[in-house]
Amino acid sequence: MKNMKLGSDKIKAKPLMVSHLPEIVSNLMHNLPGIAYRCYYDKDWTMLYLSEGCLGITGYNAGDILHNNIVSYGELIHPDDRIYVEDSIAKAVDKRVQFQIEYRIYNKLGNICWVWEQGNAIYDANNKPCYLDGYIADVTNRKKIEEELKNAAKTMAELNSTKDKFFSLIAHDLQNPVYAIITLSEFLRSNQPNLSPQEIIDLISQITASSKGIYTLLENLLDWARIQTGKVTIQKEHLSLQKLIARVLDILGSLAAEKNLLIRVDAVEDILVESDARGLTTILRNLISNAIKYSYKGSQIVIKLWKDEGVPKISVIDTGIGISRRNQMGLFSIVKDFRQPGTMKESGSGLGLVLTKDFVDILGMKLSVSSKLSLGSTFTLELSNAK
Repeated sequence: MKNMKLGSDKIKAKPLMVSHLPEIVSNLMHNLPGIAYRCYYDKDWTMLYLSEGCLGITGYNAGDILHNNIVSYGELIHPDDRIYVEDSIAKAVDKRVQFQIEYRIYNKLGNICWVWEQGNAIYDANNKPCYLDGYIADVTNRKKIEEELKNAAKTMAELNSTKDKFFSLIAHDLQNPVYAIITLSEFLRSNQPNLSPQEIIDLISQITASSKGIYTLLENLLDWARIQTGKVTIQKEHLSLQKLIARVLDILGSLAAEKNLLIRVDAVEDILVESDARGLTTILRNLISNAIKYSYKGSQIVIKLWKDEGVPKISVIDTGIGISRRNQMGLFSIVKDFRQPGTMKESGSGLGLVLTKDFVDILGMKLSVSSKLSLGSTFTLELSNAK
């Protein structure tokens, strides 16, 4: 046996024969993920050649589009993009440069696909453009990812704006009652021997009211934080609306008494619903405290409980300062800067109504408002999940 020297001889490739070119080109066209094409430079992009990738992108066989047999390629282009495509290609042809464009087409199933196209014109002996040669690729998935990233960036910007607005509101509305408590308590401590029993009671009442304001704000803050972090747990149970309203009025009774307000519950019968007690209590507490804040001293608030075509409804009606139509548009949004002091200069962050709307949506209810300046407001809660 002869000794073999590995690697000592190089394998020489056979020279490429011209006769092999058609086979090579055919294989290349077959393996292309997109569409290689030649078309007339006309309004329909009349196709003279299409590679096999045509089926995967358009849903049509090449023969369906060639020579506009069943449909022209121009008809597949989204109507809103046709002028853009025509103008972009025309400018490139005039300048005798390559064009690159992205646009939408409708496939055979009627679905929209995004495509990227690159090509150039072929000119005749008189320098007149007669053909377009190019390549078309499906970029639908990339476009979807870009759109998702764009939406995510927009959402992050909105969340950041909401966060900044939220902290601004909380800082502002905590400052006033905390300052009131400090000021009143120091005044009471320093002047207690010189104050009458009634004056002491009045000061203590003001301190209590400020403390309750802070407690309500913190309670709303905690609920809002739970909603934003998705940690709200809904536990449905059978509830008596009359009892629930009475419970809320017990909590808010002292606030109403300070303004000498009459709160009347107008209910022909009690209504039982299946809902979350905490969420529904939060809704009623904020609606009623809102009515108290914007009611004039000695006026009346009506809480109407009734059924409309079998659907339970609760309306909280006041005859206070009312809300302009323009400001009604931003009542339930924390990013809208709507601040309106109460009839006794009570401050408010607006968080209560934002939180109310969040719970209304979570519990599948509906909330509407009707209001006119100087005539009062009516907030109506529709409990569509009643038993």
